[in-house]
Amino acid sequence: MRKMYIAIATVGMMGATAHASVIGTTYTDATHDLLNSSLTNIDLVSARFSNDATHLHLSVTVLGDVSATTWGDYLVFIDHTPSLTAPGRGDADGPRGNPFHRGIATPVGTDAFIGSWLDDGGGNLSYTFDGDQWNQKEAGTPNLARAASGIVSWTFSLESLGLAAGDTFRFDVATTGGADDGSSVDLLSTDAIRPGWGFDEDSTLDLTYTVAGSTAVPGIGGIAALAGLGLARRRRNR
Repeated sequence: MRKMYIAIATVGMMGATAHASVIGTTYTDATHDLLNSSLTNIDLVSARFSNDATHLHLSVTVLGDVSATTWGDYLVFIDHTPSLTAPGRGDADGPRGNPFHRGIATPVGTDAFIGSWLDDGGGNLSYTFDGDQWNQKEAGTPNLARAASGIVSWTFSLESLGLAAGDTFRFDVATTGGADDGSSVDLLSTDAIRPGWGFDEDSTLDLTYTVAGSTAVPGIGGIAALAGLGLARRRRNR
């Protein structure tokens, strides 16, 4: 079973009006669902997507301290347009492949990809697929302020990922090692244990997130109403 929690965080309250907010959803994963239980730095616990008016925020939580073990890689696959006719996973430039050349494909292709690594100072890259090839969009460094708690965070502009307010996209998050041509070790979308490092696989892309069209937060009366309703929660049986 996977639970998705929708939460509203407010910033800068003045009187009855909030000036800024971030709306997001947290997706949980079973722990110890990987081939070696000692690999806690890539054992997914949860991932959280949120957005403001211009940026998509993502944080991934793993079971171990990623400041102590820094060789893990984190991959995000995003699909938000109709299915593309595409070659198979062997074509790294195709929408069913990925620019990090990992043995992970998606059933209908992806439009955007995020890849991040923590060793050698860490870094992250975002790409979009133009129907012919992958194009790098933004580069940066992951936020490791909470690395000791197993949390790595990133922020990308919505524009760089081809996203806009109101878009719903399908996605998956994978953890793996640093070698090219390896597969994922843990996928957010499934609790099935991957058989090893070198096995090609398909992600189902059955998780979804909708970019909030408005991040305005209600006034005091609206907040009181939300408090009465409690935290919205959806459960999806797998």
